Amino acid sequence: MSIREDFVRPRSDRENAARRAAILDEAEKLLLEAPNQRFSISTVAQRLGVSQSTIFLHFRNREDLMTSLYTRMGRNFFETFVSRLHEGMSDRAFCEAFIDTSVAYPGFRTMRPMIMRVVEESLSQDYIHDAVREIYLYRTAAADKVEAFLELGPGQGRRLMKGFVNLMCGAVQADVAGLLAMDGLDPDVKDGVLSFDLRDAFLSGAELLVLGIRQIEP
Repeated sequence: MSIREDFVRPRSDRENAARRAAILDEAEKLLLEAPNQRFSISTVAQRLGVSQSTIFLHFRNREDLMTSLYTRMGRNFFETFVSRLHEGMSDRAFCEAFIDTSVAYPGFRTMRPMIMRVVEESLSQDYIHDAVREIYLYRTAAADKVEAFLELGPGQGRRLMKGFVNLMCGAVQADVAGLLAMDGLDPDVKDGVLSFDLRDAFLSGAELLVLGIRQIEP
């Protein structure tokens, strides 16, 4: 097969970094287009217009590619979320900033259960461990800023961020609106289904979680 010109004979660290980023970009597009399909190196290579061996120059295997993508998504997610925080914001606005970031960066919440399956299936968990640790560091950095903006006690930001991530993933499972044909539903049933979309399902519990964290002694 013909190889993309920008993938021929890398000559510098910058070029290699650009190739690695291009692979991750294509992998992310694939993931978001078909989140329930098995993620394969061959599909990424075909879409990118390179050979599988070219992918393996930058990633050891499928698991390495997936965990690298996961850490990049996690970094983008938490950095964007923190950029939306400001002094004096209400608890409601804070909760909305989190879930709106999740809507803008769907790959992070999509990949979390996939990564857990990778952990179960992988024979070597060294790089899985590194990826999970890196995500934890991003979340912890965000949590420390959350404490300052919301005027929480020491350690409360970390508990809140952990709870928010888990609540977000639960809200994904509760969101069934996209799975049903809404036109034929009884109005009351339709209203009930819509009340469990991702955003509303998250917000219904997020404010209570913030309130509960505030009432716990640091």
